[in-house]
Amino acid sequence: MAKSLYIHIPFCESKCNYCDFLSYPSCDNEIKTRYVKALEKEITLTNNKSSTPLKSVFFGGGTPTSLSGSSFCTLMDTIKKNYYVNQQTEITTEANPETVDYTKLCMLKDSGINRVSFGVQTFDEELLKSIGRIHSAKTVYKSYGTARKAGFLNVNLDLMYGLPEQSLKKWEHTLLETLALEPEHISLYQLKIEETTPLGKELQKGKIEIFDDEIALEMYKMARAYLGEKGYKQYEISNFAKPGYECKHNKTYWLNEPYIGIGLGACSYKSPTRKINVGGLEEYLENLENNQLPFYEEDIHDKKIEMSETVFMGLRLTEGVSLDQFENRFGEKLEIVFKRAINKCISLGLIELNPERIRLTDKGLYIGNLVFEEFLLK
Repeated sequence: MAKSLYIHIPFCESKCNYCDFLSYPSCDNEIKTRYVKALEKEITLTNNKSSTPLKSVFFGGGTPTSLSGSSFCTLMDTIKKNYYVNQQTEITTEANPETVDYTKLCMLKDSGINRVSFGVQTFDEELLKSIGRIHSAKTVYKSYGTARKAGFLNVNLDLMYGLPEQSLKKWEHTLLETLALEPEHISLYQLKIEETTPLGKELQKGKIEIFDDEIALEMYKMARAYLGEKGYKQYEISNFAKPGYECKHNKTYWLNEPYIGIGLGACSYKSPTRKINVGGLEEYLENLENNQLPFYEEDIHDKKIEMSETVFMGLRLTEGVSLDQFENRFGEKLEIVFKRAINKCISLGLIELNPERIRLTDKGLYIGNLVFEEFLLK
């Protein structure tokens, strides 16, 4: 049974210079109305109501808050009719600080959404402009305060480091401003420049340079130190939370648990099958308008892939992977299946193994992707 539900909203006011996500800027209200109706139809067709409530619902994008408050109410009503959610279900929407006001945030809260995740990225005005964000630092303060006023008790702020022309001093400023707001959760991601994005094209033309990995590492270490001092527990490579506020939805992915994806290009997973929806907007709309699920691709994973994904996704968590849970799921001992990788990584000081779990060391945390490659079964 699915643990989580993801709803993709592909619309945004303006596409950021680093964004390669499936999104459509500046779509008219007619398209948005059709899309919301299509989402309603897909939610209904995938009806998965059971005696077990969903652990989480997550509206991602794009910019979900480019939709109206009434659209969120409609979607939440449809979800509640077709899935079991209760007071313990974490229900998140991503938000651009520029696309919310008090009225909309109150409507979101009244609809059942209980967590908001603001894409802040940086508090430096010049950097915000250079990466194509439509909000200002002033807007962040205003929207954050408005979310609190609307009754949101669980707020995440997304930050980015490794931005072109970002210095350690500018990064420190962003960390200090973030901590002053005291959100329940903080996520931080190193910018990866994709070739097809505006920043990717600037990189190819030599207008910007590849960010120095050593400086990026110093930024990451600085963040770990500052956030730790303020009581934020690092529970995953990129995520920090106050006690009791770890993101339930993202942990569904890291624990390789089943989830359902709704919307354009969304992915669903129920072992051993992963399904992906079509990525063309008009094709997606026409499928649902004809009462057809918009599946584009279906992959059936063999046991080796399932075991590998369970380990390298679980190693993202600072608690690591439970040996007992792995054996209960696959009928094999993790320390035997991955003996070669474990021995190599232990000898390099990248992981530690105890009778209960396998986890990354601090050294391994800094080069996690290289560690994960060792756990890919051929």
